[in-house]
Amino acid sequence: MTILIDPTKAATLATAGTSNNPLVFWENDATAATYSTSVGTEVEIAALAATGTTYDAWIATPSGGNEAALQVVFSSAQSLDAIAIAAHNIADIGGTVRFEYNDGVAGAGTWQTADLETPTDNQSIMAYFDAVSSDYWRVRVTGVTDDVEIAVAFFGTVMQLPQRIYQGYMPPITPTNVILQSNVSQGGNALGALVARRGSSLSAEVTYIEPAFIRGTDFVGFMRHHNDGKQFFWAWRPTKYDDLFYAWREAETIKPTNTGPKDLMSFSMGLRCYDDA
Repeated sequence: MTILIDPTKAATLATAGTSNNPLVFWENDATAATYSTSVGTEVEIAALAATGTTYDAWIATPSGGNEAALQVVFSSAQSLDAIAIAAHNIADIGGTVRFEYNDGVAGAGTWQTADLETPTDNQSIMAYFDAVSSDYWRVRVTGVTDDVEIAVAFFGTVMQLPQRIYQGYMPPITPTNVILQSNVSQGGNALGALVARRGSSLSAEVTYIEPAFIRGTDFVGFMRHHNDGKQFFWAWRPTKYDDLFYAWREAETIKPTNTGPKDLMSFSMGLRCYDDA
């Protein structure tokens, strides 16, 4: 898991005192855009990275320059501050992932790197930066000879919650949904066990939220998205911990409650996480 926060964005968060407020990246603005393979040879279509599912991936064979790129083209320039991917194989093939935008019109400018990472595992990765306006965006993987696979790629704007989570949160440091079948001999001796990991689950309670935020357009949109069982990226303390998960609803719907003091509100979430350690 990796959260790449641009230094300028990090300074803004620090000044506001919100560096460790939870981040929710729920709306993929590129669902109506055009996904394509701009570098490399397409094996499985790029549009698969827009479905939100983790079982069907965009796959591309690298070009002669040992790279492949998943490109998104909007009908007009869009102001975005985040790109995230999940269910990929970049660590397995020893690649570096670059989150990029084009500084010209219709892709005629220079590709600029918003951030880059050489991952050590295949967990989720998100780049979070000061908003940039462009119509051409891409995820470029370099330094590889094997096929690149990315099942989920979001391009959009992050929602930051106005309060931190201080207690009652159990971070899935390693996959928590583990099916265990132990083998024991008739004499009671341990013969080993069959282990099947099925991702992780977590629960979060967010308290002392102003009702104006809860009733705002962004949060109401997220609440519907979550309650419908759709996927999103979740980071509970993005600066202190690199805990970024691709998640979806596992428990009850979000039902904000007036818990006080005064008219402050709270809500809880029970999430299932894609956790590929």
